[in-house]
Amino acid sequence: MEFAAIDFETTGYENGEKNEPWQLGLALVRDGAVVETREWFFGTALTPDAQPIFDQWDDFAPHLIGRRLVAHNIATERTILTRLAPLTKWGPWVDTLKLARARYPKLPSYALGDLCAMFGCVPDIPGRTWHDALFDAVACANLATVLAMEGVHL
Repeated sequence: MEFAAIDFETTGYENGEKNEPWQLGLALVRDGAVVETREWFFGTALTPDAQPIFDQWDDFAPHLIGRRLVAHNIATERTILTRLAPLTKWGPWVDTLKLARARYPKLPSYALGDLCAMFGCVPDIPGRTWHDALFDAVACANLATVLAMEGVHL
């Protein structure tokens, strides 16, 4: 199976501002292994030197369109992509948060970091940690792979 695990980091809704993506991380998984990782930075108040998201569309969109998209709590990723290209058919979507809750209904936490620690699949990316889009995308890819090995259908 092949899928793209993705994660956006955003500016948030501070001071009435629009929630804008400033980083996108991607981990491409084939046959249970991460085979490629990529990241993009988009121009916002947090990253003023980066190109605007639409100027990078031709670089990142082909990695996402036509693929199974996996994210942990897909609401942010689905909302951003739908807002960017409302006529594009994104997905099918797979939410590792929903899968973990369904398979393991009595866990004390379903946070991505807690699940990865529990299953021993925390990424080892030097200089990176949680709430970095690339790190979180790889963590989500690892978690999805573990869940698939546990018999969960992606």
